[in-house]
Amino acid sequence: MNDLSNMVVEKLLRLRSFQIQVNNPLVWGNGWKAPVYLDDRKILSYTKARNFIKLELGRLVAELYPDADVIAGIATNAIAHGVLVAEQLALPFVYVHPTPKNHGLENQIEGDLRPRQKVVIIENQVNIGRNSLPVIDAVRSAGCTVLGVVTIFDYQLEATGRKFNEVGVPLVSLARFDELVRQLPQFGYDEDTIACLNIWHADPAAWSKQHK
Repeated sequence: MNDLSNMVVEKLLRLRSFQIQVNNPLVWGNGWKAPVYLDDRKILSYTKARNFIKLELGRLVAELYPDADVIAGIATNAIAHGVLVAEQLALPFVYVHPTPKNHGLENQIEGDLRPRQKVVIIENQVNIGRNSLPVIDAVRSAGCTVLGVVTIFDYQLEATGRKFNEVGVPLVSLARFDELVRQLPQFGYDEDTIACLNIWHADPAAWSKQHK
């Protein structure tokens, strides 16, 4: 897994998918400010990178969860990656909103998901679990088993790891934050920037408050 994380992080850095802004922090979906963000949608624009990520996500699912019945992508950012994995493994696909829609049929789960099916959830990146955890609840509420969440990138936040342990769902990633930090010097990032990322990572909520 370390070699895989190394390869994936390097590819994402070469695509300039990681946005690192210490002096002008980025705003996450939960309102936190952070010095780092992964724009994983860039992967979809590059055929070789897209195929590599598809194959590696599919390989993890096939190796770890060979009895999966359905692939579920988290709306909206992981829908494309989820479809690619489902196609590769010849499995049914659904996608799940973190909350029910407030229009149309007001679905939370889009597609046909049947009780007692075994589901692997595909996510693009996991930071605080703001999308993943509600989707786990929704799939379970539909009478299905969640085998695991497989993501491209895991920020490895301690509180998030505890939440996944509490709900009893494994979180598996292609790449991790520790590998990102390790490779940054090779891509021209200085010691102060790396130190800032490590300080943020130790307590992202506190760091966010200090940078409002």
